[in-house]
Amino acid sequence: MDWIRENKPLAAILGVIIAGSLALGYFLFDAWSSYTETKDGYLNLGSQVAGLKGSRLTPSEDNVKAKQALVDEYATLVNRLGGALVILQPPVQPIKDIEFQAKLKTKIAEARKAAALSKMLLPAEFAFGFDEYTSGLPKSAAAAAELSSFLDALDELVKLLMQCGVQSLDLLERSKLAVEQDLTATSAQGNMGNGRQVQQQASPGILEKRQISMILTLDQGPLQLLISRLANPSDMPFFTSLRLLRIENERQDGPLRSDVRLPAATPSDGSGASGTTTPATAAATDEIKPPPPAPVDSVPVIGKEVLKVRMEIDLIKFLESAKGIAAQSPATR
Repeated sequence: MDWIRENKPLAAILGVIIAGSLALGYFLFDAWSSYTETKDGYLNLGSQVAGLKGSRLTPSEDNVKAKQALVDEYATLVNRLGGALVILQPPVQPIKDIEFQAKLKTKIAEARKAAALSKMLLPAEFAFGFDEYTSGLPKSAAAAAELSSFLDALDELVKLLMQCGVQSLDLLERSKLAVEQDLTATSAQGNMGNGRQVQQQASPGILEKRQISMILTLDQGPLQLLISRLANPSDMPFFTSLRLLRIENERQDGPLRSDVRLPAATPSDGSGASGTTTPATAAATDEIKPPPPAPVDSVPVIGKEVLKVRMEIDLIKFLESAKGIAAQSPATR
């Protein structure tokens, strides 16, 4: 006690240190206890989750009814979507073989006339990829109807190219339909000449993919517009999917110095060869005129080239079986 009275500041400091150590020890013990409880709870929960994952579902009547209700709801939504897709696409109209040939020739003439107005170049032998039918007829009425629907889709595609500002359609090829080769839709596959492929039908029989291959010459802005409008139903009424897009500059190498030509300076009216006013002209009028523009000393040498684009598009046709495809799936039985 005498030491505390004689050393009050030091005693107060020691008291604060002792009290702080006791408080710190209490908080440390409490935190360690909480950590231990949390860790034990986490390990127990992990064991329960692992046990639930490894256990088999109980085939109770309530579980079966709940699962069947979910499956029925899913099947209803799938069938509803399939029916809507079939309705939204343009229907296939019956047509005779001779009528299809006349329709093809009319579409070719209309496309050439529209391309001339929109200043888009077409191939010399342009026939929407139906070259053989300009002089021949389809094998059957069913083939004529499918080909007519395919022609309508290609016609809409070519019109869309004109609207987007494509400068040139250098190549247009299409896949062969199964009805053209007397093949079933599920076995139609392989290559036909000139890089054309026979269409392949989806294994469940929900849709057909008809491939279209094009080589275009255009600028960057029209390319972006074309890709955007291909997915817009108001611009392209047929369902399309862009499966391949390859873009190259029209010129792979930079221009040579000898290719760069400065435009010749053209003197203004009443000027000499150097663009200065002659004394006779100056004496004849008192009008004050601005000096002639300075001659051009630079021209852009890059950035004016356009793009060469190869596009492969899948034209998707949904079949009537898409309306009830969920009922045919083994998972819904």
